[in-house]
Amino acid sequence: MDPENKQFFIDALLSLNTYDWLVFTSATGVTTFFEYFFRRFNDMRDIGGAKIAAVGTATAAKLKELHLQVDVMPEEFIGSKIAAAMDKHSSIENVKVCLLRAENANRELPKALEELGAIVDDIGLYKTVAETEDQFGAAENFREHGADWLTFTSGSTVEFFHQRFNLPKLTRQFPEMKIATIGPETTKAVVALGLKTAMEAKEHTTTGLLAALLKANK
Repeated sequence: MDPENKQFFIDALLSLNTYDWLVFTSATGVTTFFEYFFRRFNDMRDIGGAKIAAVGTATAAKLKELHLQVDVMPEEFIGSKIAAAMDKHSSIENVKVCLLRAENANRELPKALEELGAIVDDIGLYKTVAETEDQFGAAENFREHGADWLTFTSGSTVEFFHQRFNLPKLTRQFPEMKIATIGPETTKAVVALGLKTAMEAKEHTTTGLLAALLKANK
């Protein structure tokens, strides 16, 4: 879904040559960015000479499909580690960073970059919204029978799921149900609800989460 402040994205798109870094935090962000980019420009060279950071292997792979070199790829989605990896590559003090991600995402990453002296434009490329329909009765079936595992891939999925199902109440209703998360940021969202996770994927990708689940259920 389009972000509410779409003009911020348009302004950033028209000022790409002013940035020293472009930071992508998801494959969806890469896809969305370049959909808009190629509506405005015909030549990939118009992206400018900025370095590129990608969070996670899936994000990096999507950029490489476009034959773009990824300069930094911190796989852990932890704000301090992403910022540190960029700063290790080359100092980001007084460097202009364009952070391209979901609107209203966690503030930890831009804060970590700013603490190292970067000048950050936090640009919302898209807006995540909760699913409210239940065309095939899956939600109703879940309310009645629960599940063995609940898997969450972002803080927003935890938030939206809780809004729809009341996660603490659900775990009391089905005490044997376990929670698995893709990484530490998602785990924080679960803990904020007063709950515990049974498992956090070591590799913070959907593939890593699936592998951890398969291992846990052997």
